[in-house]
Amino acid sequence: MNVNRGFTLIELLLALSIAALISMGTLFLFQTSLNSKNVIEEQAESMAKIGRAMRVIEQDIIQLSPYRSVRDPFGDFRPAIEVTFDGLYMTRNGWAISQFSSYQRSSQQRVHYRLAEPGSELCPWSEDEEINDAGGCLIRSFQLQLDDDGSLAWQHQPLLRPVKTMNWQFLIDDPESGSMDFRNELPQEDPRDGATKSRLIGVQVELETGQGQSLKRLFSTPTLPVYVEPEQGS
Repeated sequence: MNVNRGFTLIELLLALSIAALISMGTLFLFQTSLNSKNVIEEQAESMAKIGRAMRVIEQDIIQLSPYRSVRDPFGDFRPAIEVTFDGLYMTRNGWAISQFSSYQRSSQQRVHYRLAEPGSELCPWSEDEEINDAGGCLIRSFQLQLDDDGSLAWQHQPLLRPVKTMNWQFLIDDPESGSMDFRNELPQEDPRDGATKSRLIGVQVELETGQGQSLKRLFSTPTLPVYVEPEQGS
């Protein structure tokens, strides 16, 4: 006579324990995969934002109008490209004239890049405290006309947030010394014709985001004229 023997209590508990361990491991792997997916997506989105900002900067720099100085609200002339404590200013070509605009505007554009502090008018506080603590906002501003009689207002375009630091350097070719190096200052223009004794051939931008990403890009510029000292008696 055969007797059907079931699981003992110890065997049942052991089976349940093994099933629980397998379930916990599966859940842990699933959570790890989900977290990794979110991190990769955030990094990809962050790099995409940086790439878009860099493309805007590149388009401005490679279309620099090296001969077009502008008049400021005080009536003084400012060079086509200059860096101040307030950021980088430049005049660029190739600004398309909109067929939908009811006013006339130049095909050139005066742009200004700056790093705005968190909580400022151009970089309002975010609901995410981590973003506020991570850095400011990279702002691109522009005017509808080049020469400012005091009535023009800057229009602002946020490009990237958060940004901790942003630095500009200029690749200068000096024909007199035969050297080519990066400098923090632009060549001084000759007041007679706007020419320079050294030549700007590139602008390098270096920035660090609030996520710890560092990026350095060098963009070539249209060549500025070189001033040649006239010979005595000529």
